[in-house]
Amino acid sequence: FIVALGLLLMFVAALWLLIYFIFLPKNLLKNFTSNRSRKSFAKGLLALSEGKWKNAEKLLLTSTKNSPTPELGYMAAARAAIAQNKIEQAFSYLDEAENSTDNPLTVDLTRCELWIKTGKNKQAINLLNRILKSYPNNPRALHLLTQATQNAGHWQRLEEILPKVQRLEVMQEHKVKQLTQHSIVEQLNQAQSASELQSIWKRLNKKQKLELNTIQAFAENGLKLGIYDEVAKVAEQTLNKNFNTDLLEIWARLPVENHEKIKIGEKWLKKQPENAQLLKILGKLCLENKLWGKAKGYLEKSLNLEPSAQTFKLMARYFDTQGESENALEAYRQAEGTSNQLIVIDNNKVIDKTPEQDN
Repeated sequence: FIVALGLLLMFVAALWLLIYFIFLPKNLLKNFTSNRSRKSFAKGLLALSEGKWKNAEKLLLTSTKNSPTPELGYMAAARAAIAQNKIEQAFSYLDEAENSTDNPLTVDLTRCELWIKTGKNKQAINLLNRILKSYPNNPRALHLLTQATQNAGHWQRLEEILPKVQRLEVMQEHKVKQLTQHSIVEQLNQAQSASELQSIWKRLNKKQKLELNTIQAFAENGLKLGIYDEVAKVAEQTLNKNFNTDLLEIWARLPVENHEKIKIGEKWLKKQPENAQLLKILGKLCLENKLWGKAKGYLEKSLNLEPSAQTFKLMARYFDTQGESENALEAYRQAEGTSNQLIVIDNNKVIDKTPEQDN
């Protein structure tokens, strides 16, 4: 019995050794090819970082053979292909990557990134929105969506995601604030109807309504869409507290009764007596109301402070109304060259209205 047991044990041991030696070369080969795959992947990434796109693509494709994570090689190869403008090939590699993994999230994010790089922003937005339904706090998806929505001009969607972008610190706070402000301004600029513009303005918070760029966008588009009373109210409230010549120019174009405009403008002039733009606008309003003396005074002072083609043309209009054709021609001539002085011919005597220079 003991002899039989010994023979049995020897047989089992021999069988185990036989199996071991049969499979040993395969294991060694597997380890060898796996090491080659890792080395090819590392060399491919290095070539990619150095801008050697063709070599990188070749090495990265080689690394996918016998790799435990071939999807990584395919995704990196897709980047190398994009760099060579091989668009179809790049997305073919991404398809291979997706077929090589059970979790396509990383592949989908890479696909979106490459879509954005190749101008397919709407496709990227659609996929990123689907990703964020399953992974609502994914930082890379949020970052890519901020890029795609900017590129595609989807300003409302951009504004919607920015609070989460800030909360998760996907982007620096000052950048989030800039993008928020920009998205609001673009929505105001692009509103197609008075009701749409009013709706956007209504949902803004108090702080946002105090931003000058926001106010100007609302006023400019509101003027085009005909909500004159609202634009006048917002513009005048702002100009009373924070005078701005760009907003003043928008306000000046409002079809409001000129006597009321002159009254409001002269109130501002008490606080802004040296503002050439305001003086020019008051001069224009007075011209339209046939207040000749006031018109001349405001326009001359504006020219003394800041000569401009527009103001010279208004001065020429004034001279035309007074029958002073030579003076009008001289003003028109200077409007073309925007001279720094106004030479007025009065009863055959030349009057030089050169602006005073600081000593």
